[in-house]
Amino acid sequence: MRGSAGRRKTPVWPGLVLLFAGMTVAGCASVESVMGPVGSWLSPGKPPPTTPTAASDVDCPQVTVRTGASTWQVPAGARPTAVRYQGSLGQLARECAVLGDTMTIKIGVEGRVLVGPGGGPGRVEVPLRIALVQEGPQPRSIWTKFYSVPVTVTQGTSQAVFAQVEDDLTFQLPLNRGDLQSYIVYVGFDPQAAADAMRAKQKQQRPAQAKPKPKPKTKTTAQPPAQPPAQQPGFVQPPAAPPPGVFAPPPPPPGQPKQ
Repeated sequence: MRGSAGRRKTPVWPGLVLLFAGMTVAGCASVESVMGPVGSWLSPGKPPPTTPTAASDVDCPQVTVRTGASTWQVPAGARPTAVRYQGSLGQLARECAVLGDTMTIKIGVEGRVLVGPGGGPGRVEVPLRIALVQEGPQPRSIWTKFYSVPVTVTQGTSQAVFAQVEDDLTFQLPLNRGDLQSYIVYVGFDPQAAADAMRAKQKQQRPAQAKPKPKPKTKTTAQPPAQPPAQQPGFVQPPAAPPPGVFAPPPPPPGQPKQ
């Protein structure tokens, strides 16, 4: 949507700030008429197919926007002046064909990305999910698929249109054909799945930490048991010498009196 050279450009702000605030308040309001006719599978000039192409009395499940998943912001939960991009869903189209006991639905989704006050030109990955659910007291998921739709916002533009076509939503028909009336195809933004996919990608790209190499085992030879140190020969203390003997005085010579 580039303007011609002679077209006068009108200021975008603060009008877009009010628009973002209004869209946030609107929440889950219908946005299927904002884009105009989606065309025959996003081709202008023909109405979107809404009836089965094969001759059959089987109803084609309706396609609708999932409640709470009609808008998407980057960053999530930011104040209006900090929003970089905001996405909304536009026209939806479906085409059903029955082959035996299976049905194939072709789904067309069109939406747009608005450039917020904090955004600018660049590439945006729009997180989109299409799911087939059987509604009831206990809803049952039958088929689901996540898409990361690339959108390029060019310089000087305030919005960009995107489209996604799924032509192979195939499932087994229920035994009771009346149960098919409770089958609904939901379309909506799924930023949580995008965050999970980003974390898984970063984990794969992160180099694995090298495990420390085990230390080589050294061979040890058995050592003989330590012998107690040999006892050095000791010096035996000699026995105490006997006390010197007491000798009696020699006998007096003959003829002398005894003392």
